[in-house]
Amino acid sequence: MTITANNALPMVFTDLDGTLLDHHNYSFAAAEPTLEKLKAHQIPVIATTSKTVQEVTHLYEAMAINGPFIVENGAAVYIPTSLFTKQPDNCESQPPFWVKTFSSPRSNYIAIAEQLKPEFGQYFTHFAAMSIEEIAKVTGLSLADAQLANQRQYGEPVLWRGGENEKHAFINAAQALGANILLGGRFIHLCDACDKGKAMNWLAGEYQHQLQLANVNVIALGDSGNDTAMLEAADIAVQIKSPTHTYPPLNTSKINFIYQTQGYGPIGWSEALNFIIDFSALATNPTKPTGELSHG
Repeated sequence: MTITANNALPMVFTDLDGTLLDHHNYSFAAAEPTLEKLKAHQIPVIATTSKTVQEVTHLYEAMAINGPFIVENGAAVYIPTSLFTKQPDNCESQPPFWVKTFSSPRSNYIAIAEQLKPEFGQYFTHFAAMSIEEIAKVTGLSLADAQLANQRQYGEPVLWRGGENEKHAFINAAQALGANILLGGRFIHLCDACDKGKAMNWLAGEYQHQLQLANVNVIALGDSGNDTAMLEAADIAVQIKSPTHTYPPLNTSKINFIYQTQGYGPIGWSEALNFIIDFSALATNPTKPTGELSHG
């Protein structure tokens, strides 16, 4: 592992859609050189996403990544059994993974969506009520990838078709029925009181414990409201520029540094990480000048 001067392991926790993957075509081509650079530095890249385990497994194969990942907005952490010498506490064995869950089942949130239909049914639909063809159309996924996207185990994505006033009323009603709400780039997610930040903290702590590190240096990247908890829990927060919305507001009190990208999606992803990696190389090399980590 590449360890910084203070024995802190850099770790990259990244959203996928609109961040590492292009918002429109889901390509990660623009990020490939940076992914290779991170591999060369032995810095783990950990998908932290609203996607399902099936989707991430498929994507990791394409990216040649063999590591842990966080699915369905922090609902569960999947750790390859080959990563650590010891099975983490409170993890279930689902070979080839150890799985840490933070959520109740998807069926709870499908039931909440059904309860909301008498009042709001004209304004929304959701994955369980949609055909694979419909999911493919609204997401831009292929039919095969849309099938993977619908193999959810925890929360339920809602496609909103109404106005903002109705949307606020819907959210309030869903919360009154026990749902937590996360706003993604395309969908409203009905889910448990879990989030990407809680899952990220747990996994970063497990790395630190298992590898007996003095510290870890967490870099988180995301573009949407469902990334906020992750970004606010990171040492370095990277907000990826989105073609569909402005940067979501952050509570900056606990973040050491925030980087807002100029590029969209994987272009911005690479922009930020190359800046961070290059600065870190300067900061830990006594033969070169150092300065404050800043963006501008």
